[in-house]
Amino acid sequence: MSDSIKERAYAKLNLALSVTGRTGSYHTIETLFQSIDLYDTVTLSKRDDKQITSDFEGDNSLVVLSVLQKAFGLGGMHLSTEKHIPLAGGLGGSSADSAAAALACARLYGLSLQEVFNCVKDLFGDIAFQMTMGTAVGRGIGSDLTPLAPLPTYYVLLAFPKTGVSTKEAYALCDRTPHLNADLTALYEALMRGEKAQGHYVNDLLTPALELNDEIAPLLREMEDDISLLTGMSGSGSTLFSLYKTEDAARAKAATLSVPTLVTATINPDADGK
Repeated sequence: MSDSIKERAYAKLNLALSVTGRTGSYHTIETLFQSIDLYDTVTLSKRDDKQITSDFEGDNSLVVLSVLQKAFGLGGMHLSTEKHIPLAGGLGGSSADSAAAALACARLYGLSLQEVFNCVKDLFGDIAFQMTMGTAVGRGIGSDLTPLAPLPTYYVLLAFPKTGVSTKEAYALCDRTPHLNADLTALYEALMRGEKAQGHYVNDLLTPALELNDEIAPLLREMEDDISLLTGMSGSGSTLFSLYKTEDAARAKAATLSVPTLVTATINPDADGK
């Protein structure tokens, strides 16, 4: 058995997001998740002692690995992460790394993926989806998943404001603003048909993000056009996205924007072999 395992940690988009309430200290949501081809790479290695360490201070992955160590009686581990997903961007970078750490731990020690999933799926809001990927509706804290048939491949233009948005601050402000009900079915079905879905877009965290980051509103206006099928903000931001049918259209739009951009694509782990 190998003493070291690499695993990709894929980012996600929230194609729509409604805040539906609270349960304990967590907000509950209803969201349409979509995996995209942007990822960090984590390397999990066995240690000779029982310590669990990481290259990054405060790494949430350490919580995941500690839970798995106790549940399965594992040895020590060290996690190294090659970062590409922006922090505080709403793309689930931290939970993607935690999900990849859990998957790497399962492979490193020959554990049941289902048992590992059951142990960690409720630790962080997006970890359950980022362990399974694809297209899914997430409810509750995000871990109650309904997998959906994969969307057609769309090219994703990501635009990155200079500063991020604190998830904690965005949710705190959201408690004081009206909430909208997302029609996830209508949005999903429009995208399945390859039709413009902007009229179905909702993100209850957008209004708080606009208050916390004054770069977002003008950038959203720059990004909106007649060609993209959907433009919005992922999660609590500050990353903005637009979906296009062709890579050329996405790159042409990217060239007009005044902030750093990246063009990638939606992915489905079964069809794409991710």
